Amino acid sequence: MKNRLQRVTSLVLLLCAPLSFGDVIFSRRVYKENGVSYQQIWSWKPTDGTLKALTESPRDHYEPRCDGRVIKFTSPSPDVTEDVRLWGLHPATGEERAIGPAPEEKAEPVSGSPGCARFAKRGDLQACANDETLVLSRSGKQIGRYQIQVNTCPIDNHGSLGRCETPIRSLAWTEDRKWLLIGEQGLHDGSGQRQDDYYLLNLATMKISMMASAETAFWLPGRDQIVYVTPQGLAALRGGRSKRYVWAQQLMLFDPLKGASAAVTSGLTNNIDPSWCESSK
Repeated sequence: MKNRLQRVTSLVLLLCAPLSFGDVIFSRRVYKENGVSYQQIWSWKPTDGTLKALTESPRDHYEPRCDGRVIKFTSPSPDVTEDVRLWGLHPATGEERAIGPAPEEKAEPVSGSPGCARFAKRGDLQACANDETLVLSRSGKQIGRYQIQVNTCPIDNHGSLGRCETPIRSLAWTEDRKWLLIGEQGLHDGSGQRQDDYYLLNLATMKISMMASAETAFWLPGRDQIVYVTPQGLAALRGGRSKRYVWAQQLMLFDPLKGASAAVTSGLTNNIDPSWCESSK
């Protein structure tokens, strides 16, 4: 009787657990020692770790996003790099078709709460950020206040160090409300290469820990795991008569319970612009 009850309980928990089936799609360039390579669209399946190329056409594919059964992406003209167009990929057929001009850049979203530069709500939990200050509340009552200020910067020609202006730029709760992902402007952030320092708040312990510096990061739906992109770096590409240097970034997976990252991609590759794509099945 006890074993039967345990089996029924386990089944109920499984049916009630948040599950989400889909892929992470991203832009990936696999460099060649000789010849031209392009940023192609790839997918990664978190359930089994499968990596799959979705395109192999002679054009660059950036910012892939699912829109129903179509994956939309941007691609610059081979002749005029300033002429960026919006394209659509039909994964079932592999057909790529130009749709029109690239969409205009969206303005930063409003926080959603007066008095907060950044705000995130999940159930009765609220996170409010201004500059480097984070205030945590439950049902409107403050339960925690944090000052995330770890970076120092030169402030004069004599090498004196002072406070850096590195405001919190993003907040995101997990679906089960156990963790809060905090993105603060990185010390080495620049207009040509965005970079944030990401922190995690564990609601059970009310402690904040450093996760990683990354170009972007987001929670996998239905999982307490984070996908992020490493900051841009240079890698040596050998081939031809001389050594060349190319941009390389990797897709990573972070598990808060283990406190460790695992590489999703590796090698002489450039992996950027990840997004979540729900399964159409």
